[in-house]
Order: sequence, then C-alpha cells, then structure tokens
Amino acid sequence: MESNLLGAKIKRIANVPLAQQVREAILDAIINGTFNSRLPTEENLAEMLNVSRTTIRTALQSLEQEGVVTRRRAIGTTVNAHVRPATLALQRMVGFDWLLEEKGYEVEVDISWSWGEPSENFAAYFPELACVKCLLTEKSYLADGNLAIFIRDAVPRRIMRDPDFEGEVPASIFEFSTAEWEQPVDHAVAEIIPIVISSETDSRLSAEDGRPITRLVERHYGSNAQPLATSIVDTSSSYFRFEVFRRT
Repeated sequence: MESNLLGAKIKRIANVPLAQQVREAILDAIINGTFNSRLPTEENLAEMLNVSRTTIRTALQSLEQEGVVTRRRAIGTTVNAHVRPATLALQRMVGFDWLLEEKGYEVEVDISWSWGEPSENFAAYFPELACVKCLLTEKSYLADGNLAIFIRDAVPRRIMRDPDFEGEVPASIFEFSTAEWEQPVDHAVAEIIPIVISSETDSRLSAEDGRPITRLVERHYGSNAQPLATSIVDTSSSYFRFEVFRRT
C-alpha cells in the first residue's frame, strides 16, 4: 500500500527532475504520517518508489540540507523532532483543513462561490485584478464548530478550462487548479501581515480582545512563473500560528 501511495503522488508531479519528485514523495509521506520518526532504508525506499538508490540518496541529501531529516551511519535516516505541519506550512502546499485536523480539531469547511469582480478591499492587495472577471470563493474553516480560518480566492476566468464553470469548488485551491485550470499551481508566495479586525477589515473572523489575526496574502504561480490566482487567508491565533524554519 505504501508503494502505491507514494507512486501515485509522484505521478502528479510532472516535468521536474526525478530526484525532486522522489524528495516530494518522501516529504509528503512524512507530513501525512506514513513515515514517523524513522524512514525505511535507502534500499527499501528505492524499491517502494521504483528508482535507483542514487536517486534516493540525492533526495535524502536535499531533505537533510533543509533540516527535515538527519542521516547517521548505522542509525539510518530519522525525521527531526521539530518537523511538524505547522513548521512546514509556508513551504508546503498543505490544506488548512488537514493542518487543523493535525492539531486534533474536528474540522468542517463551508464553501461558497460566485462569478464577479474582486471587492475593493481584495483588489487593494492585488491591483491587477481590479475589474477582472473572476471565480470568487469564500471558505470558512470551522474547528470544533468555531471559525478558525477564513479564505478568499480570486481565480481569473481566463485561466479556467471551462469559462462557464458551474461545478463544486474543493477546499484546496491546489486540488482545484489541477482539476479545472489550464495549468496547476506550481508554487505560491505568501506575504504575512498581522492585522486587527475592524468593520473595514472585510473578514469573517471576529476580534479577540483586540489581538491581531494573521493574514496571508498569497499569489499562486504556474511552473513557468506565470501568476495564476490569488488568495487572502485570515487565521485566528487561537487555533493556528505559523512557524518558519530558518537555517544558515
């Protein structure tokens, strides 16, 4: 089962070096709990992913350089204890529902969408979308029944495979891009902005004793660095705080 799972994840990553595909598959397995504190041997990983041990070794070296794993002779490859989804959230395109579930919450996601132009507050962050027809989504992530994360996406009509799309929008914009856009999201750049909720904030999150919330202003790009879509992600500090891993 592990071999099939990892193999399926590799097949979704196209037009990138094999070692990078393997790195992504191993990292996915670490994040989703398939691999916990210790990874299989290089030989076993090579067999699971149907690649050479040289490719596995290159992928593991990349993960070691990023501080995700530690490799020691006679011990093998272990996952560093500090590596959690919250730590990798800004580096990985991981769904926010999964991140909340990892923290032990029962999660529900309420999604609504419509065709239209982004609001003035939204366009203030993304001037290029002013007066542009977009598929506009609003996603409320409830943790144990309480609003923890509120996300708004603006997907320009021009990048949709079906310009008259009328289907269901999934919670993950990355899943949506793979299924319905001309090209999927390859990477995203997020600006972190602390803000205090007010009547002009244009967010469903409510103020908590005057404390700021964390806002991520994200641009999503294709593999050719072409900007595709945008998101504003508001997170309550009561439920989620981002961690950034830094290394010399």
